[in-house]
Amino acid sequence: MFDTGVLDRGVRETVSCLADAESDVGLVELMADLHRSESVVAERKLAVIAELFVRRTAEIESDGAWTSTAHEVVEAEIGAALTMGRAAAGRLIGLGMSLRTRLPATREAMARGDLDMYRVRLIEDATANVTDDRIGEVEHQLLEQVLAPQRSGGTGLTGRRLTNAANRIIARLDPAGVRAKREKAQADRFVGVSAAEDGMCRILGSIPAVQGRAFDARLRELANTVCPKDLRTYEQRRADGLSALVDGAGYVKCECGRVDCTQDSRNVPTARKPLVHLIMLDSTLAGNDEPGYLDGYGIVDAAHAREIAADADVETVRPPSVTAATTYRPGTVLDTWLRVLAGGCEWLHCDVAAWNTDLDHHRPFDHSDPAAGGPTVAGNLTAYCRNHHRLKHSGHWQVDAEGGIEMVAPTGHRYRPRSSGILGARERDRVADPASRRRTRAQNTAGRIRAERRRRQARLDAARRRRGTPSASEPSNPPDPSKSPNPPTSPPATRAAPDEPAPF
Repeated sequence: MFDTGVLDRGVRETVSCLADAESDVGLVELMADLHRSESVVAERKLAVIAELFVRRTAEIESDGAWTSTAHEVVEAEIGAALTMGRAAAGRLIGLGMSLRTRLPATREAMARGDLDMYRVRLIEDATANVTDDRIGEVEHQLLEQVLAPQRSGGTGLTGRRLTNAANRIIARLDPAGVRAKREKAQADRFVGVSAAEDGMCRILGSIPAVQGRAFDARLRELANTVCPKDLRTYEQRRADGLSALVDGAGYVKCECGRVDCTQDSRNVPTARKPLVHLIMLDSTLAGNDEPGYLDGYGIVDAAHAREIAADADVETVRPPSVTAATTYRPGTVLDTWLRVLAGGCEWLHCDVAAWNTDLDHHRPFDHSDPAAGGPTVAGNLTAYCRNHHRLKHSGHWQVDAEGGIEMVAPTGHRYRPRSSGILGARERDRVADPASRRRTRAQNTAGRIRAERRRRQARLDAARRRRGTPSASEPSNPPDPSKSPNPPTSPPATRAAPDEPAPF
């Protein structure tokens, strides 16, 4: 039985600590301690709910009752005790039983206070369709990434980054299952419009990821067709952009009310197909099971990535020149490179799409003397959404970029953000500085020679197999990395030129 007296004493101690926490540092640390305690209590509540469900199931099965299921009986008991409806009670039963039967390591982490209810729900949702024979390995690998690293300033994963980590692991371990799940979700696509309060309607739907990203990008473009004097918020202009789409208009009518409004509908650019960015390794394009990354959405399985790429313009991503640029804005190659590595806003736990961010200089760029200020190179630039870009320059937070990005809160607490891109943190650190990975001309030539020899040998082996003659070279040849179940990480490229080696 849980000792409620311990909880009461804890509450009294918390009130006392709150009165004693004179400093901001003390308040932040008390807040973190309470959050961990809340997770511990939540795990106990879920364990009690699961135990009640198990007992009621056994009773109903032994009695042969048929009027109500164990789930319905326990829903009613939980609802009465905790003042909640059937749906909310049912969700607690499902989560409690998942922790008890499928996710024991997640339950242990929650009992320690390392995972809160929100992140546990994300883990359960992401792994709901994983088969029983694979769930153990998926959970093990996922928690290795989700939990905060044991180092100063280490932070865990949450939100879309946690879901991406789960999807990446599941796509590698069970690509067929991921594909079947996606195909079912695509078959269930819909868009619904329902009445809301105050003369408004709600739009709810589920559409394929690429269509959703294109829709979002188009609304973003339409919202920015008004003149700078329009007083509507960005979100209001996006909503009005939907009306423009319905009416077939190519712009949102400006409402600045000025006679000298600079918007001219005759000069509004013709609507184009919105640009959507999909990132994948060249080995994925060639048939590997390594998942891709859809900007603004997250991980997509390899088969889905290839379907998207089939109708897209595929471009190879190359590392930028190591020469420091003397211009404030990065060139196209450097800009693309940084967004591919970032995968999104690089602030703590932010999910804004990479191509919707600003590229910020760690060391400020000197506009009066570009050679003297912070250079426009990969090692001096970070992607931040507009909100976090402003926050960084507000003076409340500091960013230390020496030896990796470390963010310093107003209280002095230090945090290390986690990468959300197609590459994991280790691979991202490895390729972040192109200068350390550039190859000489001799190495490039040797790479082309090796590649040509492999292609020639593959043609000879194929000819021998057609003739029914065993290939003597097959046992001694190294396996093709693109055919192995766990290929080495290749650079972030969609397609490599056929006669050139990979960029590293």
